[in-house]
Amino acid sequence: MSATLLLIGRAALIVGFLGTLTAGVSFLLAVIGGRYLLTHRNTSGSYAPPVSILKPLHGKEMGLEENLESFFTQNYPDFELIFCARSLSDPGMVCAQEIARRFPSISTRFIASGEPLWQNPKIFSMSLLLEAAKHEIILFSDSDVRVSPTYLHDILQPLADPAVGLVTCTFRGKPSANTSLLTALTQTVEFSSGVLTANLLEDIKFGLGPTLLTRKTAVEQIGGFKNMEDLLADDFWLGNRIAEKGYKVILSTAIVDHCINYGTILAGLHHQIDWMKNTRCSRPAGHLGTGLTYAMPFGILGCLAAFAIGRPTVGLWLLFAALVNRWLQALLIGFVVMRDRLSLVYFWLYPLCDLLGFYSWAASYFGREIIYRGERYRINPGGVLVRLEPR
Repeated sequence: MSATLLLIGRAALIVGFLGTLTAGVSFLLAVIGGRYLLTHRNTSGSYAPPVSILKPLHGKEMGLEENLESFFTQNYPDFELIFCARSLSDPGMVCAQEIARRFPSISTRFIASGEPLWQNPKIFSMSLLLEAAKHEIILFSDSDVRVSPTYLHDILQPLADPAVGLVTCTFRGKPSANTSLLTALTQTVEFSSGVLTANLLEDIKFGLGPTLLTRKTAVEQIGGFKNMEDLLADDFWLGNRIAEKGYKVILSTAIVDHCINYGTILAGLHHQIDWMKNTRCSRPAGHLGTGLTYAMPFGILGCLAAFAIGRPTVGLWLLFAALVNRWLQALLIGFVVMRDRLSLVYFWLYPLCDLLGFYSWAASYFGREIIYRGERYRINPGGVLVRLEPR
């Protein structure tokens, strides 16, 4: 082997070792963050103000009926449900109306937004829902979320503190088919690990779409939704701007199910890349650092480099360390913290999720075009959306 190739091999081995090390540190922080969440329960109390639950809808995805029904069956004394879609004949709206007829005691209303006047149609719907809400306490929640009967009570307890401006919560990926399994594991383990770490290191300053519990006055203080009309990550920016006003953003210890129905593994991968493009444009420094949290690419790189320079034992140990790292992450974060049975049964698949996650992260640096709610957009710096003409 020439001196140059030997030097390249050693450099690749060092990169593989350091990357495996940073992924290990990331894993340990997530585990500590998970332990912190488990030991700081915030779901007990008797705070029970009236609540407006606000649901933007767009079409009828698989499992929508069960998702929406879980909000009608809340064990809570006083709440209303308001749904908004582009038209009252939207399939998702029709589904909500059918469920409402089965629960006549629940105050329910339906709003047709018409064609959206803003770049982000979801935020346009959220602005109309906000105007329609009767109560001061409001909850925005995505249509692909399924919750327990005590969910509303549980997430409300931190809001009893007037210093708290928004409550959000983590979520488990719930696959609607086997083709969604890898995406579900990624959401349950990888995404939750990042949230748990952020919650450990500092008060989180963002929201998560499945649960955005806040007050009308807090939204009014940030100028409402008009100044977010062209942003993609409504959940992130709502929490971020409320935090900038001096309020606390609290991560509830309640956990919900995010029901995934992307059809195929490839469709799920494209969705993951699109959202990573948004993260890259919205928070470029943090997104760049995310590349150091993946273990498998560095373990494989280190293994190949070690074999190339005649150090196979070192290479195998690096690969083994990366595999154990990801298996333990799936078990400790996915099963122990997130209480996800799939993470126990399929933990052995998580190294593959890690590789696909790294691929999505790398692919997010190529292009800015995404598909959002069936329409084409370009994401500009700052996470600003520009709607593109259909091809």
